[in-house]
Amino acid sequence: MIDTLAFDADDTLWHNEHLFQDTQEKLAAIVGRYRPGEDLAEALYDVEMRNLALFGYGIKGFTLSMVEAAVDLTGSRITAAEIHEIVGLGKAMMTAPVEMLDGVEEVLSHVAGRYRTILITKGDMVDQTSKIERSGLAGHFDQVEIVSRKDTATYRRVFERHAIEPSRALMIGNSMPSDILPVLELGGHAAHVPYAILWAHEAHDADPVSERFYRLESLKDLKPLLGRLHNGHS
Repeated sequence: MIDTLAFDADDTLWHNEHLFQDTQEKLAAIVGRYRPGEDLAEALYDVEMRNLALFGYGIKGFTLSMVEAAVDLTGSRITAAEIHEIVGLGKAMMTAPVEMLDGVEEVLSHVAGRYRTILITKGDMVDQTSKIERSGLAGHFDQVEIVSRKDTATYRRVFERHAIEPSRALMIGNSMPSDILPVLELGGHAAHVPYAILWAHEAHDADPVSERFYRLESLKDLKPLLGRLHNGHS
């Protein structure tokens, strides 16, 4: 019997990746002043991956990587004013409105009181805390965990800290590597809710083969899934 629901935040409860994509296009316009037609996606991704261990996930690390990529791609010709412009892009991301995905509040209201709920989100503490507060969703969760990475060891620590039995927990998220596979490895249940835009770092090849894995078309499909699991049907 499932008694705990764990939710991812970015691109599961609210839109997030589109901010990075839109900002990347604005960065391309700045770099394009020096290298017209430059496709900087691969170069920026490479810089992000090099910096991940130092800066972690989130907008701050992304902003620093944008600056570094711009300096590299322009051969250090980029001006201080343009670097300031790039920093401004990062600041705009930090204060952008938090836009809910369809059906989120309805689903969270439905499970309130029926299940123990926990929000497990990856990223910068300040950035994620701000988004949670601005979303107005904090009151829907019994616990909130902001972590630097999502792997099996992290979920084990979170579950142990809150006395959550993995076999009685269902994790809901849009990232197969971050939200699904680690929880399945622990013996938990996991429901994948795909998002329209997927960061290359979160790409996966195929669905896992497990009776504890569920694929949802949208978060609204969580309610009927919970009904089937409650009645003993997967």
